Amino acid sequence: MAFLTGSDGARLHYEVEGDGPPLVLHLGAGCDSQLWRAAGYLEPLAKTYRCILFDHRGHGPSDRPRGAAANHINRYASDVVALLGHLGLARAAFWGYSNGSTVGLKVAQEHPTRISALIGSGGVGKTTPEQIADIVARRVPEFREHGWTKLIARFDEREPDGVPDWMKERIGATDIQQLIDWLLAWPDWKWSEWDSLPHVVAPTLLVAGELEDPEDETGEAAALMPNATRLRVTGQGHINAFIKSPLILPRVRAFLAEHLSSRVKA
Repeated sequence: MAFLTGSDGARLHYEVEGDGPPLVLHLGAGCDSQLWRAAGYLEPLAKTYRCILFDHRGHGPSDRPRGAAANHINRYASDVVALLGHLGLARAAFWGYSNGSTVGLKVAQEHPTRISALIGSGGVGKTTPEQIADIVARRVPEFREHGWTKLIARFDEREPDGVPDWMKERIGATDIQQLIDWLLAWPDWKWSEWDSLPHVVAPTLLVAGELEDPEDETGEAAALMPNATRLRVTGQGHINAFIKSPLILPRVRAFLAEHLSSRVKA
């Protein structure tokens, strides 16, 4: 297994497969980095790109540092920069799912020379400080008492085809405390995902399921960005708009082919 050390000493696991322009694959709150393989993305992408599967803190074999400070958005972004430095990469493309999309926006805004292209899977929406406080107040007690159970049930109800059992098992096997600590840190971010959009100059593809973003705020988000397009996945929610890779992969491959040169590997 390969590891790097984050700025706070956390030991973080990664795996590299394939050759070509580098592409960091970053997950959200649930699952581990092998989801990219299980969902059918890794094998085809690794034929063209140097895929870097990253188990960010609290996931897979990576360390699980506790507390809001250790799970702040600034810490997650610095871990990505540390990963690029560890691998000797001046820049890389980045694909983040769910909370991982937020991390990608943060890195792309604050380190624009390090991100060659950005893909974000999962809706991008406007969230006020009051809404954030409400989410934290409701969800933290729920997650402490019930773990992933109620969240998985909500996802299952919102997907017309339901969430497959293998995906439920992967989510449920993830450390719930990492998500709790991420939420506890959220009110203190002093950074807004929505406000960052006009400042992200990297070519960007935002992917959202129709059912997770009924008002198409992700479309509004893409319009605010200098070089972004939005892919709206009809009839799918937050989970299936990602794991149904045949719906997504052709558009992602076309996007990457347009914006990444096979001659540039670092």
